[in-house]
Amino acid sequence: MSIISIACAAPRLPESSVLKLLTDIWRERGIESVTGTAYAPQADACILHIDRTRLAANDVPTPHRDIRPINGDVLDISKRLFSVLEVRPGSDWDGEVIVKTNLNHFGLPEYRSTPSLSNRLRRRAAGVSWRMARTLPDRTYPVLPSIRRVPGWVWDNPDYIVEKFMPEREGELYCLRGWMFLGNAGYGWRLFSTDPLVKTGTMVGHEFLTEVPDELVELRKKSNFDFGKFDYVMHHGKPILLDMNKTPAYSGDRSSPRLRKLAGGIEEFLP
Repeated sequence: MSIISIACAAPRLPESSVLKLLTDIWRERGIESVTGTAYAPQADACILHIDRTRLAANDVPTPHRDIRPINGDVLDISKRLFSVLEVRPGSDWDGEVIVKTNLNHFGLPEYRSTPSLSNRLRRRAAGVSWRMARTLPDRTYPVLPSIRRVPGWVWDNPDYIVEKFMPEREGELYCLRGWMFLGNAGYGWRLFSTDPLVKTGTMVGHEFLTEVPDELVELRKKSNFDFGKFDYVMHHGKPILLDMNKTPAYSGDRSSPRLRKLAGGIEEFLP
């Protein structure tokens, strides 16, 4: 029986995480998994799965054997590292802009790890006026008509990034594409929404995709991703990467054949 050791910051994987669903499928196939802050000495494969945007070298455990951990070299997924849409106050861009956290997933993993009363109060106030609260509203990114409408405190804070807002459109709908992968296995999709911030909670429809742009495949290689999810849009036949996620969540059909196919990607990492 093969054993996969998963290093994460919590004793158990969240039920909504893709990796938790994959471990369930692996168990059916005779592949066991163990979770902890360090890698198990008897592991046949290791997965680095710490839900933080940035990891320091001393945050990363070392395998007990000569095993290269899956995603072991993915230590920083800050948006500023890969964004091709970032603008500054003097940028030559007259269109709409979107204000985001430089940290992954609205910065929520880091926020939860260091909660404070002042931060909680500011986030609550941001629901009324994020400009006055000087922090972004919860789980959303404001879209503004121009660079000139971005508050000065946003530019001064490196925790935020301002990007050109260049949505993909299908008629009146906004579109967001995704690509989930593990090794050579993976699948893609496109979500449709009436909301500019397209996500599963706002979508009104979806379709599955059979092809992944070559540019994303190459970018994945350069960024050392073995497992994860890329969000992107297409413009003039070219992909624009919006987000990299090394600890993706899942909200679809848990018996999906696509998920089961994704689980098969672990075979190339096993002896």
